[in-house]
Amino acid sequence: MQSIAEDLTSFLRLEISGHVNMRNQVLDAALDHVEQIYPYERFYAFWDAAKVSPGYLCIQWDTKPENVQLWQLSQNGSILSQRDVPGTYDTVEKLLPDTCKVAFVSGREGMRIIRLALYSDGQLPEPFVPWQPTPDHLDYLVVSTHPDDDVLFMGGIVPIYGAERGYVGTVAYVTSPNRLRITEAMMGAWTMGTPYMPLFLGFQDIASVDKHPNLYANRFLPDAVTMALVRLFRTYRPLVVFTQDVNGEYGHWQHKIVSAAVVEAARLAGDASFDPVSLAEQGIWQVQKCYVHLYQDDPLILDVNAPLSKMGGRTALEVAMASFLKHRSQQTGRHWVQSDTDRYPMSRFGMAYGTVEAGTDAFDNIDPALFSFALANG
Repeated sequence: MQSIAEDLTSFLRLEISGHVNMRNQVLDAALDHVEQIYPYERFYAFWDAAKVSPGYLCIQWDTKPENVQLWQLSQNGSILSQRDVPGTYDTVEKLLPDTCKVAFVSGREGMRIIRLALYSDGQLPEPFVPWQPTPDHLDYLVVSTHPDDDVLFMGGIVPIYGAERGYVGTVAYVTSPNRLRITEAMMGAWTMGTPYMPLFLGFQDIASVDKHPNLYANRFLPDAVTMALVRLFRTYRPLVVFTQDVNGEYGHWQHKIVSAAVVEAARLAGDASFDPVSLAEQGIWQVQKCYVHLYQDDPLILDVNAPLSKMGGRTALEVAMASFLKHRSQQTGRHWVQSDTDRYPMSRFGMAYGTVEAGTDAFDNIDPALFSFALANG
């Protein structure tokens, strides 16, 4: 069994524009400070007198890095490795044995860092889990309005179809309230059993439109959400899509917009006359089935109380409850995972759109040659 990595962050020193300093706000896990690095500026991280050899430098970004390079440098300043930083919220950089310093080289957008952490070799703690890149062909995709909606109302899908049955899929979050909620969403999805990096569309979380209805509503237009989802579907090509109740579960206006937009986007993704931009870049994609939470037509009932061997014998309901605990900012008692005895049971869906017959299972009647495992072995 791999040993636990030792936290060496206290040995980190940072240098920006020639000034050496210790920015405790960036070197703790509070995620409440942003270090703005300007375009084309270099930012250095190095370590003095670390008691063991560092193995990993971990970075959490406030916004996904664009055109940022990461260099590993030796004691004399020579470049040992040089790579483009992937556009994901977390970066785990495996350090070479002779690396003494790491340089971040920003591009025209600059970069925004909220946390740096240094660890020895070993198993890294959350949130630095070994994500696999999101494949560009998914068997399923869960579309959630907010971080935690996927757990509260659709928490059986990833444990049952992903972890237990081995279908390839992940979760897409339409809104990103803040960086803390993004981290919670990722850890919640990981706990549910997907190894694939979740997706974030970046729309604003707006609880209510009562005070300034026009202003707030114009930041979450149905057409804009639909367009973003069409491009998402054409990029990641899911066969089956799951989303939220048409009535927004407890009536949340953004849930309602997302539910309608997902169904419309599932249809439009296969329409060659819609959105020439994504058509030219990704081509059309035909979603086979679109399931909506609590939808009455062509019902799909998940057994969320059956033990799952791949989840240590826990049920999907128990896995969802454990996942919701990762959403620490939401532990207010206002929401809870919806079991079969609750008002919005996470076990109940219906097919609102499809190009094949529904059947009794989400993947019934889909050509087996289209699944990820068939493509991987084909």
